[in-house]
Amino acid sequence: MGVKPILSWKEVLREHKTLRGIGQKTLLVDRGESGYRNRFLPDGAILYPGEGLKGHQQPVGGNRTLLEALHTQRPMRVFLREGVNRWRELGPHRVVSVAYEWLEEERRYVYWFRLEPIT
Repeated sequence: MGVKPILSWKEVLREHKTLRGIGQKTLLVDRGESGYRNRFLPDGAILYPGEGLKGHQQPVGGNRTLLEALHTQRPMRVFLREGVNRWRELGPHRVVSVAYEWLEEERRYVYWFRLEPIT
C-alpha cells in the first residue's frame, strides 16, 4: 500500500461530517496543533486522548463514540493533519483498548484510546 494523497479540509469534512475531532466513523489527529497530545507509537498505533481539554473527561459525546467503537469493534477512519488545509488519510483503525488515567500535571482524569491500524 503506497502513500495516500494529500486531501483538502473540504474533502476530509465530506467524510468526517463534523468540526469536532471525533466523528461517528472517523477521527482527526494532529501533532499537537489542536491542543490534544496524540501519541504516535513506533508500531503504527496511536494513543488518542479523549474529548475535553478541561475538567475530568466523561463518557459522553466523542468519548462515548470511541467507547462504543471499542465494544462493537467498529473501525474508524483516521485523518492526519499535516498542515494548513493538508490532510492525509491513515486508513481504518480499531479502538483496541482504553485507559482512564489521572494526569497529575493537569489535575484531572483523561481517557487514552489505543487505535491500531487494520492491515
